[in-house]
Amino acid sequence: MAILTGASRGIGLAVARRMAEEGYRLILNSREPERALASVSAGAEVVPVAGDLGAPETAARLIEAAERFGRLDALLINHGGPPIKPLVDVTDDEWERFFRLMVLGPMRLLREALPLFRRAGGGNVVAVGSYTVKEPQPGIALSNALRAALVNALKTAALEHGPENVRINIVSPGFILTDRVREWNESYARQEGVAPEDIERRTVERIPLRRYGRPEEIAEVIVFLLTKNTYMSGQQILVDGARTVAL
Repeated sequence: MAILTGASRGIGLAVARRMAEEGYRLILNSREPERALASVSAGAEVVPVAGDLGAPETAARLIEAAERFGRLDALLINHGGPPIKPLVDVTDDEWERFFRLMVLGPMRLLREALPLFRRAGGGNVVAVGSYTVKEPQPGIALSNALRAALVNALKTAALEHGPENVRINIVSPGFILTDRVREWNESYARQEGVAPEDIERRTVERIPLRRYGRPEEIAEVIVFLLTKNTYMSGQQILVDGARTVAL
């Protein structure tokens, strides 16, 4: 049985589809989890749990749903991104609000999931990160900082909970064709006074594989780590078409 957060679109939805194909019972969380229900394979056992990952009650509701299944084997930590804006324009309220979503909420969910993992004799946790943890980009200070904080918190958790056979990894995509990346392109295009297609073309030129990735390609890596992984833990795996190397 698996809990998947941020499961209604993009990479999270692609993971939900593949996990359903693998035969997992799923608890799907997002603000609109019903969007994912029509996309998973027919006959899959799926429980939608609506809620913001940054809200304290969301973790409790997800764990309550897992308790009804009787066990927890896998946990995907995924969430939306913060506003695209320069560091000096980020307000105190935005720092606090997105810290709750991107760091505190995930760590709260992991903390509350650990007793279920112990009961099952272990399990796999995967968080969706970003290549920008290794190579910060201008204009996304909130994302750069808070994703790095989550990565290091999860690496610490991997050290502390490895003896309980809980394996914790981060999959960090590069440029993947999702609504979020389209939003990036449009934002940078407005700032520079060019067309979004110009931003896309410039981006592709900096990716050695010369294309954007697809959500399904990231999902394959995540699903392996959630369902087949037995010895990898504490790692950040970049899936970015060789966009980031030697860092």
